[in-house]
Amino acid sequence: MKKFAVLFLAVLAVGFALLGGSSASAKAAPDEALVGINTSDAAVYGLAGEKPLYLNFWATWCPPCVGEMPAIEAMYRKYGDRLHFAAVSVDDEKGAAAAFIQSRGLTVPVYTGDLDKIGNDYMLDAIPKSVLVGTDGSIIAERVGGMSEAELEAFLAKAL
Repeated sequence: MKKFAVLFLAVLAVGFALLGGSSASAKAAPDEALVGINTSDAAVYGLAGEKPLYLNFWATWCPPCVGEMPAIEAMYRKYGDRLHFAAVSVDDEKGAAAAFIQSRGLTVPVYTGDLDKIGNDYMLDAIPKSVLVGTDGSIIAERVGGMSEAELEAFLAKAL
């Protein structure tokens, strides 16, 4: 009987550990090196370590990405003191994002980087993709698809 109790407790402990217990940790955001287009180079954890980070993966050739840029710019102006923003261009052509943000007068920080690594690490099967990263480096929320200003504000509220 004693062996059964020990075995039961061992199985229970392993199961609890595999499930993460009641305080299961959130998925960690990949710590990518970001190359600044209209800002200084940074890293995901460097930005998120100071205050929560809103990452948006986008491209100039993506209509929903272009469509939500005014909302991202508006939220950057409204919440830039409480959240870091990083619009990460996945354009293959290096100058496309720079020309786009200049032509639109955007001030939101725009980055690029190792697109293969970023795409794999953030599982970019579709864009636009938005990711909220907490100051502990964990992913708070993710969403694929363009958002209106109201939808984006509700998404960002999860980190505010």
